[in-house]
Formats: sequence, structure tokens, C-alpha cells
Amino acid sequence: MTPLNIAIVGGGLGGPAAAIGLAKNGHVVSIYERSTAVEAIGYGFRITPNSDHCLKWLGIDVVAGGAVTANTARMMDREGRVTREWKENEDLEAMKQGTSVFAYRAALQRQLLEKASEGGVEVKIGVKVISVDVSNNTLYFDDKTSTSVDLIIGADGVHSRIRPHVVDSSILYPKPSTGHSCVRFMLSTYTLLSDPIVSRMIDDSFKMLSWNDQQDKRIVAYAVDFDRSWIFTCTHPEQLSLQQTSEGSQADTIAYNQKISLERVKEIYKDFDPLALRILDLTDPNGFRVWKLLDMDELPRWSVNHTVLLGDACHPVVPYGYSGASMSIEDAVTLCVLLPANVESSQIQDRLQLYEKIRKPRVRRVLEVSREVSHGKENRELVEEYYQFLVSHDAIEFAREELAGHLTKSH
Repeated sequence: MTPLNIAIVGGGLGGPAAAIGLAKNGHVVSIYERSTAVEAIGYGFRITPNSDHCLKWLGIDVVAGGAVTANTARMMDREGRVTREWKENEDLEAMKQGTSVFAYRAALQRQLLEKASEGGVEVKIGVKVISVDVSNNTLYFDDKTSTSVDLIIGADGVHSRIRPHVVDSSILYPKPSTGHSCVRFMLSTYTLLSDPIVSRMIDDSFKMLSWNDQQDKRIVAYAVDFDRSWIFTCTHPEQLSLQQTSEGSQADTIAYNQKISLERVKEIYKDFDPLALRILDLTDPNGFRVWKLLDMDELPRWSVNHTVLLGDACHPVVPYGYSGASMSIEDAVTLCVLLPANVESSQIQDRLQLYEKIRKPRVRRVLEVSREVSHGKENRELVEEYYQFLVSHDAIEFAREELAGHLTKSH
């Protein structure tokens, strides 16, 4: 039984998650990350119970790494009137499978990469892929070297270098089809608690707050990093910050690092709760970053021969469905289940097609709801139904059942 030689392009979240499980299966795995230092992009996100279950299966304890357990969430209108409050993680039986938490991307990325390295994965930093030959599973790098493997996994994000070799990139490419942009910034919990007004809203009960104008603007805040920091995500119509996000041909490379002034942010949200505006004033004026929210048409395929995509490389998710990271992690563990120790190179293409069959319908639903919410079609019934759809899914067991059924039919 010969292990597969697997190259994973991208050291974000989905790539290292896949590496951990595939190495545990006995395969030889390498991660190629183009950054010269592993730096997190995107601040933070929610890890829902379904994806926390996947991480636990991989041996990752997100709370031990600094993620903050979600307690009570408070939703307000733009003027600060409470429209809804709810508690999470009250079902103790469900929590045995997974917990709803808020994760700091840098911390989770570090946990995943460290776990991958401990499992024998070779993590290569500062290596840029310039081309892929999908006919012979070969990666070509900017230093004029190359490597041929049994399987290439493109986990290199929305601006993937691998995707154009899987589908026609002249037709299928990321586009800001939501018409929205996002401002993000961080504040220390100490700073928030030190303010006599803002401190009234920050306590042990509330780990998420949001202001929503029920149209195109919202501010969502949540605690991360052992409760030491809060991340603020502020979405709005893209034309309100178009000057800051329109960078021509450079937009892709600096998409997550474009500055926007405090004055401009305050102008965009000037009709919001004075408390929200006060929080803006507590922030470092140089600490605001803005980018367009990218979307993409559904790809006709996620794989070709022995090259496959996962996560944002094949299905970028706008943040309204709080599932971008979760879908990448589910993709990763699904591949791990479908590529066990005894899989042979001749079976890879068949397993990749099964991966698409398993993952596409679920990802499609997540994308549909995220887009509906982004256009103001949110309602309580939709949100509650969607949340149950999201958290009740066991990606590991589902993949096992699908694989067993597939093998039965094959024989």
C-alpha cells in the first residue's frame, strides 16, 4: 500500500485542515504558501458547531487556542433599539459534538499549521506557484523549480492560481456581484471597558452585538483572542467607499489591506446609533481596512484529473451567512474521509468527483442564503431554518456514508 504524494497550495485554513487529516491517513503531504511569513488575513469569523466538530476530529481545540464561546447575542436596529436577543450553546448534548465560537483567524491558522507540522506535513513558506500542468500533476514555482505529485489541492483562496487550470478563467472569475464592501477593525476589550458609555454593553453575557438598518448597512462585533479583543465588521453599499477600494489591476493583491479614513467610515454610518459612532472614535484612525466583498458564479467543476479545489478557491462565501471558514473546513475533512490510507492513485479522479457530488448541494444552499441576506431579504424564519441546516450537518459521517454507498454501487 503506497501512500499518496499530495501538494496543497495555500496555507490559510482549509489547506492546513486537509493536510492534517491526509497526513494522519498516512499520505505524504506538503503545503506551499506564497507569503514569506504566515500572516492571517480577514481578522476573524464564527465557527459554528458543525465546523467545530470537524476541527475536534482533526485534534484542534479552538477554545484552547483563544476562540471565545458564544453566549448571548444582541441584535439592534441602526438606532440602537434591541430587535432580538438569543442564547447559544445551551444544548449540552449538542455541545458534545461542537460549540459555537468566535475565532481569531491568526490564532486558528497558527494552530492548524502547528498541528500539520507535528503530523509530518512539510510547510514551505515563500514559495509561489506560477503554473500548473494538470495533465501530469506538476506544479511550477517562481524559482524555476517544479514538483510532480499524485494529487494537487488548490486551497489558495478567492484569487486562486490553481482555479484557472481547472475552469475557464476568462468566464469564471471572482467579481463583486454583491455590490457591497466591508470595513473591518479591531479594538482591545480593555479599551471598550475603559469607556464609561461603551462599557455598559460589554460584559460576560454578550459576545456578539450587531446594528442593522434592514437595508444595506450593518455593523457586527464579536469577541476573540481569549476575550482580549473585539472584531468589528461593517458592511455597506460599495459605492460609499468606492474610491478606497478601486485600485485597478492592483485590487486583487491589496484587496485585504486598503486603508480607509475614520472620517469616511463615520460618514458612511452617520445615521447609526451614537454608541456605534463612539466606538469608531475609540479606534486607531489608521486601523480601518476596507475591501469589496467578492462573489463568483457556480463553477461547473471543482476538479480536473488529479487537481482539485476547496474553500474560497471554488466557492467564495460573502460574510452574511457566517460560513466561509466552516465550508472550507468541511471541504477539507470530506477529502480526508474520501482519501483514506488504502486509496490508490488510480482511484483519485473517481473520489474527487464524489467529493463534488457531496459538497456542491450544501455549499449551494449556503451561498444562496448569504446572497439573500446581503440584499436585505433576511427574516427570522429564514435565519432560524438556515442555522439548523448549517449546524445539524455532520460532514464526516455524511462523507463516510456517501463513500460506503458509492463503493457498494461500484461493486
